[in-house]
Amino acid sequence: MMAIPVFVGTCVGGDPAMIGMAFNSRTNVATASTIDVAGILGKDPWFREVPELLQSAVLKMGVVRRLRTGQRLFSRGDATNGVYAVLEGRLAALDVNEQGDEAIQLHLEPVSWFGEMGLYDRLPRVHHIRAERPSAVLWLNDQLLRAHLEQCPQHWHHFGLLLTQKLRLALFILDGRKLDSNDLVVARTLLMIAQSYVPRGEGPVKLRVTIQQQEVADMLGMSRQTVSQALQRLKAEGILQIAYGKVEILDVAALQTKVHYENWLPVMSTGR
Repeated sequence: MMAIPVFVGTCVGGDPAMIGMAFNSRTNVATASTIDVAGILGKDPWFREVPELLQSAVLKMGVVRRLRTGQRLFSRGDATNGVYAVLEGRLAALDVNEQGDEAIQLHLEPVSWFGEMGLYDRLPRVHHIRAERPSAVLWLNDQLLRAHLEQCPQHWHHFGLLLTQKLRLALFILDGRKLDSNDLVVARTLLMIAQSYVPRGEGPVKLRVTIQQQEVADMLGMSRQTVSQALQRLKAEGILQIAYGKVEILDVAALQTKVHYENWLPVMSTGR
C-alpha cells in the first residue's frame, strides 16, 4: 500500500483545507515518473481548454492506476468513487443481462474520460469496465474532486461538458439506429470509434480501428452477418478496407459525409 500526497486547488477566497491530505490506494499505483500524465492529458482537447487552476488540481489530485488484461476497474452496481481518464491501453464498457452475459458497448482509449455521471447524481455504476490489454488510468477521487468543486463551483461547468458530449454521442447513435440503414448505423459506429468518441473536428482520427465484427454486432444489437454485409458494402464504396480483426478507413471525409457528421457533432466550446 502506497500513500500518495494529493492537492486540491483553491479559487479566490477559498480555504485550502484539503492541502496535504493523503489518499491510500490498495490497487496498482504507478508513480509520476512512470507515466507522463501531463503530456498525455495535454493532447486531450477537453483538458487543454479547462482553466489552468483545474488542470493543476487534476494533475495534483490524480492517482495513476494500472490494470492487467482482463482486470475490472469497477462493476455495474458499484458505488461511484470518482472520475477516470484512460492514459494507456484500452478498456471496454460492458453491459450485462439478467443471465450475466456481457456485451461490449464501447471501447475507451487515451484520452477518454468516464465516470462523471456519478459525480452529479451519486448513483451506482451502470457498466462493467474491464481492461482489454495492459492499461493505465488516472483516477480523480470523488471526495477530493468534490472538495475542489465546492471551492471552485465554476469548474462544475467543465465536467458538465463531458456529460453533454456523451449525450450528443448517444443521440447521434440512437438517431441512426431508428432512421438509418444498417450501413449508416455501422458507419456511424466506426467513425465514433475512430475519433475516440470525441465529438469534435479537431485532433487525429485513427485510420486503423482494431475491433472484431462480433464486437460491433454486440454494440449495435445486430447479427454478425448483418455487420459483415454492411462492411462489405462500405468497402465497395471505397470508404474502408477490411482485414482480420481490424478495419482500415481509406476516406475519412467520405465517411463523415455519409453519416451526416456535420449535423450532429460541431466543434465544442468550453466557454473558458
